[in-house]
Amino acid sequence: MGVTILLPTYNEEENIAKMIDSIRSISKKYKITVVDSNSTDNTQKIAKLMGAQVIAINKRGKGLAVKHALQRITEDYLIIMDSDLTYPVKKIPQFLELLKNFDVAIGSRFRGNIENGAMTPINKFGNIFLTMLASLTYGKNISDVCSGMWGFTKKAYKKISINAPHFELEVNLFVQCVKNGLRFCEIPIEYKKRGGKTKLRVSDGLRIAGYLVRRRF
Repeated sequence: MGVTILLPTYNEEENIAKMIDSIRSISKKYKITVVDSNSTDNTQKIAKLMGAQVIAINKRGKGLAVKHALQRITEDYLIIMDSDLTYPVKKIPQFLELLKNFDVAIGSRFRGNIENGAMTPINKFGNIFLTMLASLTYGKNISDVCSGMWGFTKKAYKKISINAPHFELEVNLFVQCVKNGLRFCEIPIEYKKRGGKTKLRVSDGLRIAGYLVRRRF
């Protein structure tokens, strides 16, 4: 069973070594791939020194990075997760177990536990609003559409088309799950404070909402 852990990065030199170490503490058999969106710090250098595969693109954008990486991934299972230490690496085996029966597994922060201070009130409101908008617009119940931890079977990730360039990536994944009839489940997870500064802005939330509506109508 081949497993790729895909880590999209942009200026994560503070976190990437710890992230790679934590994944290897779960299993040394996982292939760790860092896809980097033109970082200006030492993210790529550190990831290479840690022995991860590094895919570099010369443009900014989480969606662009993941789209590029998917063209090169061939393993049976794929876990995509943020590289800022906010998502629980220890849950990876549970994701893989559920992917024996589902096409897609999504980590739900709102069904799990959000560490105090990990989300600002505005960020929390935005996540809840976007999740409600996704559920109502597409007729599929989901509790955390903006989660940064997703698992896919090979059958599923090969069907997905990425057209969102930036932080709309997660709702792009959700829309593709619905449109391709993929069976998805949610896993309660813990969400911790990130290492370093947040990169999300209010304008990103508005862009995500616009994406959801445009792709539906």
